[in-house]
Amino acid sequence: MSAISSQNPSYGDLLNAVQYLLKDRNSLSQRLRFAERTNEELRQQAEHANKLARDAQRPVNLARDGKKVETSVDATKPSTWIGGSWLAPSEDMLAPAEKTWQEGNAQQALLLAGPLLRRHDLTVSEDVNTNLFISSIMRASGDLAQASKYAEDALVIAKEADAYMLASKAEFHRGLSFLKQNRFAQAHWCLCLASHLEGHQDQIEANRLFAAERCRNSPSDDTSSQVDLNYI
Repeated sequence: MSAISSQNPSYGDLLNAVQYLLKDRNSLSQRLRFAERTNEELRQQAEHANKLARDAQRPVNLARDGKKVETSVDATKPSTWIGGSWLAPSEDMLAPAEKTWQEGNAQQALLLAGPLLRRHDLTVSEDVNTNLFISSIMRASGDLAQASKYAEDALVIAKEADAYMLASKAEFHRGLSFLKQNRFAQAHWCLCLASHLEGHQDQIEANRLFAAERCRNSPSDDTSSQVDLNYI
């Protein structure tokens, strides 16, 4: 290379230009893949929104036709935020662990919740919520790597089951973990995907606005303001 450079002084400039073009091409390719994944995520959300609209209309139609409307929702149970990020109650089997954490014993709550994941009779909802409950405790205790892992596991389970509301809940907890890691662009994206999660809107909006503000105030070359295209 040194021999060529001595014969042609512009070789270094040419090499730099080629490397820049390759880097630019790779960046555009990554952006295209990100856009494709974004489009697919939004398409799935639109399908889920249509299903929610149909489900919401069904009781209206039944009532109009004079038929009894049945619901499995227990509106008598008050909701409580634990650790600033977990909304209880969630699953009946998590009630002892939730109560323990609410009383201030996060380590004991983790010991109660952990073995539940070894059960083979879990529903999708129980599996996802247990993973996210553990993620919340891990995040509150500062173990961000494990918090992210459990949130990622929950998202995979929810998506494989086409359980989009549970997937939104997993995105909410992923977003909170990214916030703790100062990965503001990823946090903002996850919180946007979780925006229709019932009962969490205030928390989602407050954290989303915070992440957006930090992105705006970060230098353009700051990785915290850039989305890692491999994380979705």
